[in-house]
Amino acid sequence: MPALVPYVAAYSNELGPRESDLCLEVPRNGVPHIAYQHPRPDDRDAHGNLWARMTRPPEDKRGRVIFDSMDPLRQRECMEGLLCQVCAKPAETSAGALFIEWQRPGEGPQPLNRVTTDAPPVCRMCLPLSLRHCPFLPSEETMRVLLVRKSVPSGVSGTLYRVTSDLTRWIPSERDAYSSFNKPRHPGMLAQRLYRKLRGVTLLDLNNLPAELVLTP
Repeated sequence: MPALVPYVAAYSNELGPRESDLCLEVPRNGVPHIAYQHPRPDDRDAHGNLWARMTRPPEDKRGRVIFDSMDPLRQRECMEGLLCQVCAKPAETSAGALFIEWQRPGEGPQPLNRVTTDAPPVCRMCLPLSLRHCPFLPSEETMRVLLVRKSVPSGVSGTLYRVTSDLTRWIPSERDAYSSFNKPRHPGMLAQRLYRKLRGVTLLDLNNLPAELVLTP
């Protein structure tokens, strides 16, 4: 059986922007921030964060699948629209949305009432496929499947740049920096992940799923 490739998975020849694509822009508020030399209407989200642009080779010429990495723009699409990370179809049901979570290296377990995640939801059709075929989840002892009544966008993460003293170039200064929507955004942030806070969370027993989530023949 061919490998199941999630919609959000990254490919080796889908590349991010070059530093030469970036420039310093001074908006109306007078605070300089990172921008593209040739801006597009969809470069920024509703909070003003600049998102990484990605090259898009034809689907039949995509490179190697990087299963443990997500494409920034497909991840954002699924998180904003609550779409399934595997098939990109709506992931919500009358019972809520399903999220797969696990304990990251160096981190303690998140209490169920304080979970924040960058992993988009999965639909009820793709949940069993993910648990069966994902090359990482079967060996992940801390993996949890969560039924979430409500989730809200909470922030972004990405590469934090600093501008050179002559104000001509942006230089990466921190990877995987986080910027909360509750605080002023970083002027040098190039966003690559959207996060959601999960509320009304129930830890699921996969052998006793709610009726709304059980697939009928």
